[in-house]
This record gives sequence, C-alpha cells and structure tokens, in this order.
Amino acid sequence: MIENPQKYKFDISTGSCNYYHDPEVYDHEFKSYSEDKRFYLNMAQSVGGPILEIGCGTGRLMYHWVKNNLEVDGFDFNSSMLEKARNKLATLGKKKKNLYNFFQGDMKSFKLQRRYNLIVCAFNTMMHLYDYEELDGFLKNIRLHLQNQGTFVFDILNPDFRWLMRDPDKRHGKTRFKHPHHKCWYYYTTSNYYDPEEQIAYLHIYHDPINEKELPSYEYKLAHRIYYPQEIKAALVRAGFKEEALFGNFSGSELQLYSPSQVYIASL
Repeated sequence: MIENPQKYKFDISTGSCNYYHDPEVYDHEFKSYSEDKRFYLNMAQSVGGPILEIGCGTGRLMYHWVKNNLEVDGFDFNSSMLEKARNKLATLGKKKKNLYNFFQGDMKSFKLQRRYNLIVCAFNTMMHLYDYEELDGFLKNIRLHLQNQGTFVFDILNPDFRWLMRDPDKRHGKTRFKHPHHKCWYYYTTSNYYDPEEQIAYLHIYHDPINEKELPSYEYKLAHRIYYPQEIKAALVRAGFKEEALFGNFSGSELQLYSPSQVYIASL
C-alpha cells in the first residue's frame, strides 16, 4: 500500500503540457517510432480528405499524408510544436503548401469552420481527457466536425496492470540517448504512480547526464487518463458513433490482455 500518494502526484494541467514543452527533445525521443505510420497513412488514403488531425504535434504523421497529396489540417494546443510542424512540412516544397493548415487551441472546445471526411486523434492524445465530462464533450465536438458518413480513428494505450502497479519509488527503462541540445550522452529513466480512483497514471520522466556533471538534469511530468475498452465503447455510443473496428495494435490484431494499444475506427 502506498502511504503518501500525494508525493507522486502533480497538477493535471502540468501533466497535460509539461512533456511537450520542448519539440526538439520530443522529436528526438520519438524519431524511431513508426508503429502507427503505415496504419494511419493507409486510413488517410482509403478514406480521403479533407483530414483533421487532433494533437498533430510536430507533424510526424501529417508529413506523410501531405507528401501523398492529401488535404490536411493540423490542430494542437502547443505553439512550439506547431511551429516545428510548419517547418517540417515546409520542406515538402511550395507546391504542397496549399494542402495543409494549422490551428492552435484546446481540443476539448475547438470550433473550426469546416467539416472533415476523416478525423484522426493518434498517439494517445485522448488520454489527456481526464474525466467523462471531457471525453463526452470531445467526442460530441468531433461529431460536429465530421461530414456525413465521416470516419473517426484514434488510439490509446491498453491498460497494462504490470506497468500501472509498479513501485513508484523505483525508476525503470534506463536507456542512453544523445541529448539534442547538449550533444552528449544522457540516461533516460521513468517512474510512475497510478491512482485507481481517478484512473490517472502520473508519469515522471528523467533525463540525467552520464558524465558531464556540469550539465543539467531534467524531469518531465506526464499525466494519462487510463481508459478501458467498455468505457470507450459506451462513450462512442453516447456521442452517436458506430464502432467499426477495435484492434490491439496497428497491424490489425485482435485486442488481447497484453495488447499495447486500443485502436478504434468509428463512423457516423
């Protein structure tokens, strides 16, 4: 039993933005991540535009959609991430510039003057909706921005009790990486605390220099609402969606106990 859970928790507003504060570090951390790229590109090409990506970040997925001549709008709350995305997509050249736009705002309350054939919310972005009221409001807003017979595709982590119940005083996942700013080697470790009543995982991410003691250490905070499949299914129904498919990964496998993700395809 955890005697003092408050020492591991932090303000939710911090947990929803602190981790995304440096787009260079964020891009460096996920530069090799490609598990979802082919899945979302296939969805974008098969459904077609216009497409809206909620939580587009630095344009990791948008880049490939625009490269394949799809019309896309990117939406994110973080201005630095959006600036990085603009610069990334600008490398595709002037001929592609009319295919994309970017918008900044809160995903819980955004209002855009357009309806989309496909809306994507990838890479666990919906885990920053921390209660039912936020989730329901978000899904109803997604419906308002979809065209008739439009498609909504998203993924969130599948709850892993082995991870959720780890000792919050221990650090895990020690790996080396070269820091994008300091150009020297750092250790990456994490610790986490799961509040079972709130269903929120409080994650602490540490970057510590290996040898250069004069260089700074960093701690990032990330809060994720843990959602179970029946919660998501019920919320989709409440918002007027029909679940078309649920997968346990991006290759289309059936959702199982230790599947890494919940990948949903929903339609109106």
